Amino acid sequence: MTGMHFAPDGVLVRKALRRLEDGPRSSVDLASEVLGMPGCPPAMAGRLVSQLLEGVPEVARDGEGGDAWRLAGRSRRTRKREARGLRDLRYAVVDVETNGGVAGGNGRVVEIAIVDVDRGAIGGCYSTLVDAGVAIPPWITRLTGIRTEMTHGAPSFSQICDPVREHLRGRVFVAHNAAYDWGFVRAEMRRAGAGLPRGPRLCTVHMARRLLPGLERRGLDSVADYYGIEIRERHRARGDAVATARILVRMLEDAERRGWTTWPALRKALGPVPRRERGGRRNRHSERNEPHERRQSDGT
Repeated sequence: MTGMHFAPDGVLVRKALRRLEDGPRSSVDLASEVLGMPGCPPAMAGRLVSQLLEGVPEVARDGEGGDAWRLAGRSRRTRKREARGLRDLRYAVVDVETNGGVAGGNGRVVEIAIVDVDRGAIGGCYSTLVDAGVAIPPWITRLTGIRTEMTHGAPSFSQICDPVREHLRGRVFVAHNAAYDWGFVRAEMRRAGAGLPRGPRLCTVHMARRLLPGLERRGLDSVADYYGIEIRERHRARGDAVATARILVRMLEDAERRGWTTWPALRKALGPVPRRERGGRRNRHSERNEPHERRQSDGT
């Protein structure tokens, strides 16, 4: 395969550039998404993608190991996003329910919902139960109402990778405790050998810390109460995602009133995400023995 030749302006190069518009990609991701070789061994993927992209001026190596690729400058999508107002951006508001385990380990997604928010308006919602092939513990059932038998006959995550990827593509990934939901979505996509659209992420817990400093707790219930938003089907993916989408719309309005009218302005105002909100592997259900409202402060 080392003798393969790719035209510098060919279809595959243009396809790779479009994928890199979403952010850096590993050679394995590009081999899967561009060359149609899911599960390609890393060494082979590295050789093939190097042959595809070496010498393409718009592309550069990313990372110390050189096994990832990025656009050499700020991407066209990034420049367009930075020039637009916050409410002109497209958002994908995500919530997952899990079996209570840890992302990337024994934790599995058993339900997912993605709500579109466009130009400040809430659009459609994609939601489904997921058959992860695992038993759902009784305490998760008590919290969410999801029983193991309810997932039987539901699609596996590998079967929904395409619609999930399409709902996320070109949008800002938003969740209440975004590191948690992103960690599970990323782990499931990797487990399925599927590429994941990469782009900016926004955490409404982190936004609440800056926009609502007087609020003692910043869990979903507390923030929803502050904005007068009713949460229907609490602890179900669709209900929580719709509530988070409604919260996002109100928060974007608050941010614009403060003069944070563009994506760079918002990111600067929010500052770095605190360490406790970066833990995508954290089990947000593990504190179930604490008082209910205290558990919510971590984003459940």
